[in-house]
Amino acid sequence: MQAHSTIMPSVDARQIASRVPMVRLLAELGFTVNDRTRRARCLLHGGSNPSAFAWTDSGLWRCHSCGRGGDRITLVSAARQCSFREAVEFLAALAGVEFRARRVSRQEFARTRRRRERAEHAAWRISDEIGRLRRFYSDALHRVERLQLRIGNELLRASTAVTREAAWERLTQLAPVCTFFFAAWNFICDAKPGALARFALASSAERRRFILEGVAP
Repeated sequence: MQAHSTIMPSVDARQIASRVPMVRLLAELGFTVNDRTRRARCLLHGGSNPSAFAWTDSGLWRCHSCGRGGDRITLVSAARQCSFREAVEFLAALAGVEFRARRVSRQEFARTRRRRERAEHAAWRISDEIGRLRRFYSDALHRVERLQLRIGNELLRASTAVTREAAWERLTQLAPVCTFFFAAWNFICDAKPGALARFALASSAERRRFILEGVAP
């Protein structure tokens, strides 16, 4: 924890939480983290599956075994079994700021919680769709490459001009398909989070146009 604090009198609790990187927070809470896979064993229910607990850089987390999930504040509350205020104070200490809670009405608190829940649901929906697209384009690219290899072997074994011409024709037709899936896989692996989110929410036609023309959906 940092020795010096910056006083932030009216700062929102979520702003404080956003100042603490997830990798650091998880380590402080006792998780064994893998920054590459963003997976870990869930300490909340004591599970042994090393990939059950997943998180994002934006602070969202979910355990696919016990079903719990939320943001940084709910994670601290669950891991340390403390109140909302205590969780924010813990995060503020990690962020090097001083937290001063302000009073809010029950109605405002309920509205804020509903907005947060909707935002979390939308974020996980986008994250799940990006994961599905990664698998889809990867599998499609591998299938096309295997088909190209098979046709190439048929071409090498071809004994007549007719069979060789037929094999070349199939390879010619397959080339743009392979190019498309390679471009799609390259994009979904290298795109920035904002572009990935827009891509996940776009229609199939918009995704294809983006991949082929480089036009953001």
